[in-house]
Amino acid sequence: MSNSEKELKDQIQKLVLDSIQLDKELREKYQIGDKFRFIHDRLDALRVRIEEDLKEMAQEIEKKISRLAEDETTVYVYLFNAQGLAFPTWQKMVNPSVFYEYSVNRPLYADKTQIESFIRSRSNKAQHGYISVVIKKSDILPVPEGTEQPKDPVGSPLIKIREGSLKFNRMLSFTYQGSDYVVNEAGQLVKKQSE
Repeated sequence: MSNSEKELKDQIQKLVLDSIQLDKELREKYQIGDKFRFIHDRLDALRVRIEEDLKEMAQEIEKKISRLAEDETTVYVYLFNAQGLAFPTWQKMVNPSVFYEYSVNRPLYADKTQIESFIRSRSNKAQHGYISVVIKKSDILPVPEGTEQPKDPVGSPLIKIREGSLKFNRMLSFTYQGSDYVVNEAGQLVKKQSE
């Protein structure tokens, strides 16, 4: 479903919730009690159905994001956080406003095992994490002729990508201390549900 359809469902959900609240207030005000109960029951059934539809829609969106097209690949962006022991400090490092910079100034890996190997080699692992992001294969820049492939301190190859090719809406997960997290609708990092 598109964003406009989701917005429409959200508006309908709000309307139904407001109607349920108004029904409750009017029943109390006019002392109707359980008369015309079918109105309340229908509104409640509608509320449940909308909530189920919104949940399904969120799952569909997540599946679409995690599916790669033939011309796409996943890259892994290394993040360092001096205050990494305090998990909430990672939140500001995983928000849309910094993704453009990450395409230019962060070590990038094409292989997940290589970034995990690098993090394992670090002394304070709580200060290290990475994000997995889907990009177009054509956004990976070739190593210029006559230059050597850049490498990290443990000898794993690093890649360079086209400036601005990292998009927040294509982020698959943030990995920290072996656990994967995603950004929820409220913009907060939450542990990724196992599939």
